[in-house]
Amino acid sequence: MKHIVTIAFAAAFVPLLANAADSAKLLGKSGDWESFTYNEKGGKVCYMASQPKRSVGTIKDRGNVFFTITHRTTDKSIGVISVDAGFVYKKDAPAELDIGGAKFDLYTTDKSAWARNDKAVVAALLKAKGTVVAHGTPAKGDQIADTFSLDGFAKAYADINKACDIK
Repeated sequence: MKHIVTIAFAAAFVPLLANAADSAKLLGKSGDWESFTYNEKGGKVCYMASQPKRSVGTIKDRGNVFFTITHRTTDKSIGVISVDAGFVYKKDAPAELDIGGAKFDLYTTDKSAWARNDKAVVAALLKAKGTVVAHGTPAKGDQIADTFSLDGFAKAYADINKACDIK
């Protein structure tokens, strides 16, 4: 399964990597998370990703789903939280993360949802046990809930911090 995640993740992000000087390098696998790095605009990009263990709700022709945390050293963009839902979000519909009962609002653009407060989400994820649930509403269809395991999260986060020299 993990090998499939790596292949699916790499395939989903090939367009992003096409302009990168180097292709993504797998840093490691930690539980249900994988971490990667590549060079972009003279700096490093380090990111970690996981796919959902369970999804509630159905949508026809849904694409790949990923929860990612990304560091971009050139932009000094650290710990950016995003969910690639595999569907286009309904305009102005709420999306959120549920981390151990704590709710975090997301804003959506096309097929991606982004945390409004990355630092608070990362802190909650590092403290949490078990799972994080991403809730969102597709442009066509009912609300979807994707459950991601946090097994290996802290180790994968430490790996991307080390790779991008984040203290």
